[in-house]
Amino acid sequence: MKILIVDDSPMQRLALASLLESEGYPNVLLAESPFAALRLLHQSQEIDLVLMDLHMPGMNGIEVCRQIKAIPERHDIPIIMVTSSDETEDLREAFAAGAMDYITKPPNEVELLARLRSALNLKQETDRRKAREQELELLNGRLESVLTDLAEKHQLLQVEQEKSERLLLNILPKPVAQRLKQSPGVIAERFDDVTVLFADIVDFTPFSANVSPEELVSLLNDVFSLFDQLAEKHGLEKIKTIGDAYMAVGGLPTPVENHATAVANMALDMRYEMNRRFGGKLQVRIGLHTGPVVAGVIGQKKFIYDLWGDTVNTASRMESHGLAGCIQVTETTYQRLKEDYLFENRGSVQVKGKGKLVTYLLVGQKPLIWPAAAATTSPLQWPQTPDYPLPDRPTVPAMRVGLPGKSVPAPGDK
Repeated sequence: MKILIVDDSPMQRLALASLLESEGYPNVLLAESPFAALRLLHQSQEIDLVLMDLHMPGMNGIEVCRQIKAIPERHDIPIIMVTSSDETEDLREAFAAGAMDYITKPPNEVELLARLRSALNLKQETDRRKAREQELELLNGRLESVLTDLAEKHQLLQVEQEKSERLLLNILPKPVAQRLKQSPGVIAERFDDVTVLFADIVDFTPFSANVSPEELVSLLNDVFSLFDQLAEKHGLEKIKTIGDAYMAVGGLPTPVENHATAVANMALDMRYEMNRRFGGKLQVRIGLHTGPVVAGVIGQKKFIYDLWGDTVNTASRMESHGLAGCIQVTETTYQRLKEDYLFENRGSVQVKGKGKLVTYLLVGQKPLIWPAAAATTSPLQWPQTPDYPLPDRPTVPAMRVGLPGKSVPAPGDK
């Protein structure tokens, strides 16, 4: 422990130093004036206690005490005033300036040592407390650094999880993706009533032979992106693409009652958009069928949500045995839609693996005003006016938008 004695009297300094050394305090510094004491304190000397004479020429001990306490790294040093005065005002000012205690001259040896030990014990406890605080601050800084690092990693993990979530939702329907995350076992479910859509680009194979790979992929991306937008618009679930074929379904994974209507509307929009964008150079052939299916997830590294059952096969046959630019449906789907849509009865068609089936060509939604020719002619032979929807011009009847006697072109018409 290092003690600084500040006194302008050489005899007093030496007497106090001798007493302290005899009591086991050999590290004693002597300052003959307040200015010398302040120099020692500013030189970063490790000082644990100051014995300060109260009355000194040039600057009294009270002012020196104030200046010592103003030094941040010296603020906790205990200061004991040594005075020949016991006036209350002097002592009040000394304590206000930061003094811890006082002794009177000539100091009583027992009293001096008792007060000195008390002050040094307090200093040691203060030093230990400050050391613990510094250690805690260091640990807190490290902890904050770790927490910040963890927060950054957590944020990056969330970003990656969101990317994975989006990728998963691009492959699987949202309810199925959630089930797969919660229970990674087999996911399979039977749906008793859905409508399946198959669409195929007509004569795509010879067309693809005359364009570059980049143009081919770009075209398919544009077409299938359009179909994806239409599926989302009508609340349908895209299942997959195979080559230039597109498959979607209505009524799963969340069952809905109007799935046949939604699929029919999407089919009409698909045909219309293809005609509008490509001017008849590229046409689609679309097939629909309604019935039960089994749906599930297969694969472990590359998941796919797929459908199985006779309904899927029949819808596929409706497309492959259909006509360019037309939407062919089965008797089952026709019965669901005939009240609100116009159809051309195609009659009995020989279907591979199914034999002869009666099929219908979906023309469009029924107009508000039926033409006089309706009783004797096919809808395909009606005059091409905005009031009568033809295969290349699907419209929404005016009745559904509150305009009597008029129909409104489908979105995209100008």
